[in-house]
Amino acid sequence: MIIPSAQRIRGEITVPPDKSITHRMIFFASMADGKCEIENPLIADDTSRTMELVKSVGAVVSLNGSVLDVEMKKVHEPSSPIFCGNSGTTTRIGLGFLSRLPVFSVLYGDESLSRRPMERVIEPLSELGGIFDGRNHASNLPISVRGGKVGHADYTSKVSSAQVKTAFVVSALSGDDISTYREPFESRDHTEQFLKAFGAIEKTGNTIKIRPSRIPAFKSIVVGDFSSAAFFIALGLCHPNARLKIKKVGLNNTRTGFLEVLKRMGAHIEISNVVQEFEPYGDLIVESSELKGIEISPKEIPLLIDEVPLVGLVGAFAKGKTIVRGASELRTKESDRISAVVSMLSGMGAHVEEYPDGFEVEGEQKLQMSTVDPLGDHRIAMMAAIAGVCANGVEIKNSEIVSISYPSFFEDLKRVVL
Repeated sequence: MIIPSAQRIRGEITVPPDKSITHRMIFFASMADGKCEIENPLIADDTSRTMELVKSVGAVVSLNGSVLDVEMKKVHEPSSPIFCGNSGTTTRIGLGFLSRLPVFSVLYGDESLSRRPMERVIEPLSELGGIFDGRNHASNLPISVRGGKVGHADYTSKVSSAQVKTAFVVSALSGDDISTYREPFESRDHTEQFLKAFGAIEKTGNTIKIRPSRIPAFKSIVVGDFSSAAFFIALGLCHPNARLKIKKVGLNNTRTGFLEVLKRMGAHIEISNVVQEFEPYGDLIVESSELKGIEISPKEIPLLIDEVPLVGLVGAFAKGKTIVRGASELRTKESDRISAVVSMLSGMGAHVEEYPDGFEVEGEQKLQMSTVDPLGDHRIAMMAAIAGVCANGVEIKNSEIVSISYPSFFEDLKRVVL
């Protein structure tokens, strides 16, 4: 797809429902006692993989208008291996979910997912009693799970990962005693926000205690995905003639680290119409801004892990240097996102230096037309499109991969580009 530059950016959009929350609600609904209703779920490639996983072990899942009904019927063993596509969230939380059940199962994924590290979740789940086997000592897919005998554990993780944390919590909820999980820095807390309503967890700082619990049938609403909104936030700030309204965006403070970074850079962002529910949400008004480069600290990374590539893009339009360190986790995403960001920006003419755990971008760059191969990574494809609109256009190979998380991305982009 060829994306041209734009003279100005105007309008308003409503971004898709939150992918992280949709995944979690499907898993929790499949663990609950009775039928659950998930309003406004994200229907995309990744979340479809999670639906197929829970259906393979006995859940009944049906979409009725804007409501996803989920109910676990009689648990049974999957009749064939479960395909997780490109979804790391389906896989990692799925390993915790399957370890609860008295069934044998096998998970596998596409070429990209098969390269991603799984030992970070296999280790804590094994401490709880899960039995796993697979490539490279179960550190890569395909991985088999023999579940149903969950004990308890006191585990300290080496990484701050909401996926790993949730996998542990999901499994520990069916344990034989209280379990404890610690992480170096706080990561996304959608799981804790949901479960604290049922008295299933107790959180102090970066430590969680999980009490074996049952989840009653529930109804929930999925708010707008902040990580999807982030692309249009970057567009509104970097384009020299822009004003955008982005409606009903999730504002959980463990997801909005990108906003805090942008404010330090001098961004003009207004938050309005905030609704305080299970997950808070509101409207964002973003307009062209004079930005200055800053340095991102390692402790900030878990709260903007999906938006770090966009920090690089924004940094190319800012005054001075933008430095990101402590982000080595990005090398284990759908692509090596550190390498991908450096390759994309340098290919468009920016001055970028790559580090093992991050990058440094020289600001006030005049990006040029380029061809970008996102290497199967939906976020790199969307980032390239935003860069092209703000600069001199871009050609994106395999642009259809945006359907992994944001099927209507290009339609929304066309709506505000004038």
